[in-house]
Amino acid sequence: MSDPRVHFQADRGKHIARLTLDRPDRDNAIDRAMAAEIVRAVDLVDDDDDLKVLVIDFRGDDLSAGWDVDEIWDVYTDAPGGAIKKHPSQRARLIAQADNWWGPRGLYSRLLKCRKVTVLHAGGRCFETGLYLTLCSDIVVASDDARFGCPRWHNVGVDGDMSLLIAEVGLKRAKDLFYLGRSWTAAQALEYGLVDKVESVDTAAAAVDSYAEMCASIMRDGIVSEKYAVFASLAKMGVDFSFAATAVVAASLSNIHFQPGETNFLRDLRESGREAALHASREGL
Repeated sequence: MSDPRVHFQADRGKHIARLTLDRPDRDNAIDRAMAAEIVRAVDLVDDDDDLKVLVIDFRGDDLSAGWDVDEIWDVYTDAPGGAIKKHPSQRARLIAQADNWWGPRGLYSRLLKCRKVTVLHAGGRCFETGLYLTLCSDIVVASDDARFGCPRWHNVGVDGDMSLLIAEVGLKRAKDLFYLGRSWTAAQALEYGLVDKVESVDTAAAAVDSYAEMCASIMRDGIVSEKYAVFASLAKMGVDFSFAATAVVAASLSNIHFQPGETNFLRDLRESGREAALHASREGL
């Protein structure tokens, strides 16, 4: 592992690997390099027959405040297909969405299809990327300070997958995040079925370790058999289709032409910077 902001350790005696997000100065905001490092860690775990469980943890106060907003524009302009007059081509937008997030090698798809048990420690802000890490993990232990949501949707619309969220909490609950701009507390997330257990900030880590050890006691064949049964269920639920469609929809939403006076978050971000773009979005300018 080469990115110092993502730590990977493997205890083959206990059959448990641990991945720790370590960017507390930016609230563990995820950028492309970190996402790629997480995918590499999942690959390592999948290919190591001595490992049965992957624990995902974090340093600092927040699991993740979301995708790094400073990279939202660069992720398109740097993708294959490049830019046309400083504007990313549609193919670059599609490739970026698939390669980074929703495609078979994207962060969320790869975590969701890990062949080993994934146990997530959720705490503080679990926004956007943090929410999807929660949705794509097998077991989630939340500390009681955790909050779950996707504030980004207020700026760009619902441009991510909805199928997993709806499947886990139900359509009516999911609309809280889509339309009302709410974030859920850990207690609400437990009530809605988004997380498996809530502990205090002081005891959550121990609960994560306890779950990991329980899962590591399962036979290897049992774990992989159960995971492939889950994959089949996800396919039957249409999650594979939804992820593929999300790449198309998200790329298209990033390329909408706005009329004069309409808020265009990506344009404002490119031309005026993060704070001005957020201010314009909140004010509806």
